[in-house]
Amino acid sequence: MSALTAGDLLGREWRIVRPAFGDEPGSEYRVEPVEGGTARRLTLWRTLRPPTAAELRRFEELMRSGERTHHPAFQPVEAVGYDGAREALWMVRPWWNGESLPSMLGGLHPVGLDLPYLYALAEQLAQALTAAQAAGVSHGRLRPTRLLVAPGGKGVRLCLLDLGLEIFRRTHAASWLRPPQVGAAYVAPELGETGPVPTSADVFSFGLIVRDMLATRRDGAWRGRWEHWVERATATEAGRRFGSLTEALKALVPVLRALPDDPPPPPPNYEPGDPTVH
Repeated sequence: MSALTAGDLLGREWRIVRPAFGDEPGSEYRVEPVEGGTARRLTLWRTLRPPTAAELRRFEELMRSGERTHHPAFQPVEAVGYDGAREALWMVRPWWNGESLPSMLGGLHPVGLDLPYLYALAEQLAQALTAAQAAGVSHGRLRPTRLLVAPGGKGVRLCLLDLGLEIFRRTHAASWLRPPQVGAAYVAPELGETGPVPTSADVFSFGLIVRDMLATRRDGAWRGRWEHWVERATATEAGRRFGSLTEALKALVPVLRALPDDPPPPPPNYEPGDPTVH
């Protein structure tokens, strides 16, 4: 798939502004409407053949499944299409002023993610996935790079990308739509290449993402207090995991309450009474 460059047009409506963070180079861009307007996010997926008109309609229907839940973690889809020159399905949604979860976690102070933020992110993710499952759609290939984070009402708010894509790929495009080349470690063991996406797969991914957040505490203060929860959430056999995301979140609450929430240590150059340190 040839990369898009600034000024290129896609679908005659969208002008490329610059690349955006994505799973693979050349898969995400910041775009603007040709006729003017605010920034949007464009995502592309490499295909081995063009979709039929019926397949493209089904693609759009499934990619809009998140917005039909009315959960704020799912952004509306503004446009979908197929670009023959680049052999790629594409989708446009609103621009998100935030960063990916891995970027956020990578920039943390060594003491780790603040517990209120950790709980807010876990709660929003569990509730969003539960809302999607209630509508009959499981994600299937959830991974940290498909979670965007920004400041919000609870200190942090979450955006979840690509709900519906794995179901579309497995049921309508397994032979011609490439699966993601990253994030395999977050895919549940029971998930094959075809067939339905079980809800247990999202419990598995949820457990690993929460593990990533818990593991940011690098001073050892949380060690030995949360591993048992992760072991159950990510058990190899689906039947040994939590029965739902609601159950997993409920079991997580007492774990988080038992964790020490010490303030970060002062900087190395700190001196008592230093008026520049607050």
